Amino acid sequence: MEEILKSAKEKFAKAIEFFENEIRSVRTGRANAILVEDIRLDIYGQSMRVKEVASITVPDAMSIVINPWDRNNVKNIEDALRAANLGVGVVNMGENIRVTLPELSAERREELKKTISKKAEETKVALRNIRREAIDQGKKLKDSLGEDIVERLEKEIQKLLDEKTKEIDVIVEKKEKEISL
Repeated sequence: MEEILKSAKEKFAKAIEFFENEIRSVRTGRANAILVEDIRLDIYGQSMRVKEVASITVPDAMSIVINPWDRNNVKNIEDALRAANLGVGVVNMGENIRVTLPELSAERREELKKTISKKAEETKVALRNIRREAIDQGKKLKDSLGEDIVERLEKEIQKLLDEKTKEIDVIVEKKEKEISL
């Protein structure tokens, strides 16, 4: 029983972590290096992230400056940023790239909130699937463990699910506040 519970906890934690990483890149009203650092581009014959080939600074609330360590990569980074379709302005300054963020319109803010809600719901579905798998594993062991232990396992897993669902709701609420600012 403990192994099933431990496995479920680990899977719940991974799902929450994945969700947090997903919404971290959703743009709020302020510039943030997270917006561009994980964008992938092909350099030196391999796929790399922007943060692996350049330094990223945020000089003000509405812009990000990317300084490639190798100036030959400016064009590659520019192309990757444009292909990422972030809804931002990308300007090649020769030695670096300036990314300018337009003001978020009310309509765009609502779109972002819907995107976050959709990702949250997908994560909640994943959590429910993890719960179902764990309960099914427990039911398979009902004969050897006993019905009382399996019921206790189900209650503990449900309690965990409820906690993680609330955690997702708190994350969503916080992100929506950031977008509304």
